[in-house]
Amino acid sequence: MLASHLVEVNELSPPQLCHYIDQKYYTPLQQALSALEHQASMLQHSDIDPEKMSVAHLLFSRLKEEVEQVIRNDRLIIFSVIDKLGAGRAGAVSQVPVQMIRDKNKKIISIIERLRQVANNFILKPEWDADTRLFFEELFLIDQMISQSIYLKENVLLPRLHKLYGC
Repeated sequence: MLASHLVEVNELSPPQLCHYIDQKYYTPLQQALSALEHQASMLQHSDIDPEKMSVAHLLFSRLKEEVEQVIRNDRLIIFSVIDKLGAGRAGAVSQVPVQMIRDKNKKIISIIERLRQVANNFILKPEWDADTRLFFEELFLIDQMISQSIYLKENVLLPRLHKLYGC
């Protein structure tokens, strides 16, 4: 895979874009979510209000579940249908669940917005201990990867599918 600064996503075909999203965002996201889940379990004595930390843990768990489900759905269903479209199978057009993609993305964005509120918009406070700061810094990076992958799907992939195949 080319370095991300060398990839012009607007020049990629839909199947290539699917592969790009998978390799550039989904694989690192899965790794980061697993690592952060372990780190989250270590944050027992945080300097943050225990209620807020409890909500942050709950929201993070929910986010992890939703993102993992989206990755599975995209890899098993969406991307394979788009590969079929790229191979010239016109019957696959009706199988792209565009509304499902948008609904799932909205759900994930909603969870991220709530997490941002709990996490002080990812602005680290000096009174937080090192583990808490590291947790929220990593959560910010995950937020960015998720947001970028959603942006690519919503603003590049889906419009291109609509333009090429009428999806």
